[in-house]
Amino acid sequence: MKISKLVAALPLGYICVAEDTPYSPFYDTTWAGPVQLVDNFNTSSNSSGFALVEATLVMPRLALPQKPRQQVDEYTASYWIGLDGFVSSTLGTARGLWQAGVIMSIRGNGTIEYSGFYEWVPSDPVSITPSQLAISEGHHIRVVINTTNAGYHGSTTLTNLNTSQTFSYSQNAPTAWRGPTFPSPGSSAEWIIEGGTYLNGTQYVFPDWGNASFLDARACYVSSDCVAPGDIDTGANNTRMAVVLWNDTQTVYTQSYVDEDRVWIAYVEEPFSSY
Repeated sequence: MKISKLVAALPLGYICVAEDTPYSPFYDTTWAGPVQLVDNFNTSSNSSGFALVEATLVMPRLALPQKPRQQVDEYTASYWIGLDGFVSSTLGTARGLWQAGVIMSIRGNGTIEYSGFYEWVPSDPVSITPSQLAISEGHHIRVVINTTNAGYHGSTTLTNLNTSQTFSYSQNAPTAWRGPTFPSPGSSAEWIIEGGTYLNGTQYVFPDWGNASFLDARACYVSSDCVAPGDIDTGANNTRMAVVLWNDTQTVYTQSYVDEDRVWIAYVEEPFSSY
């Protein structure tokens, strides 16, 4: 299975819509889940915000969707955590989304696949092979992403808590050919299920994953002070809640919930008019 060139950084406050939630929501065609923003982040400085994001991703049971956005041979979603995917690079120097997690898919014949990946946008994603990290339904995958040197170096570790198999990787921030370097200074942390795009540019169509969860989720500063997704102590204004909406079908496909260090993202097929 090809994996995607995942979505680039989203602009701050993208498509904000009022909703019955303590968090500031936005509707999008790709992202679902919470984003935690750093307090008073200076986009023009070379200082770090969050230097760590982590969570345990519980692999859901996949099924064919009843009313997908369109009929395809394979239904796919990326299930990940990351740093700097939300605040646009246009607000300051170039920055890159540093992320890792699992690509999950189901074919029309019922074949299901879970595959680990990591990616530092704008570089292409890298698939983690089953021999490096085998993943199955129900497995708990602990994902940790770290940065050092003000976001110019990063590392990630994915551990299957059911099998104790671990994959680790580290790299410097990517540099575009004859262009800038894309550090990840930690202006935001994300816990996301995404409808990314395949390398040929075709966008994923979601499978039905029921309800997927992130456990023991948090983001931490260099000082080791940490916050949970949607941590009320940090102020609800620091959290955005992404909801996947497609205008062509006028259908909302996700619904998310946060309770301290736990996140649930449900797959739904509900008319937008009900929101």
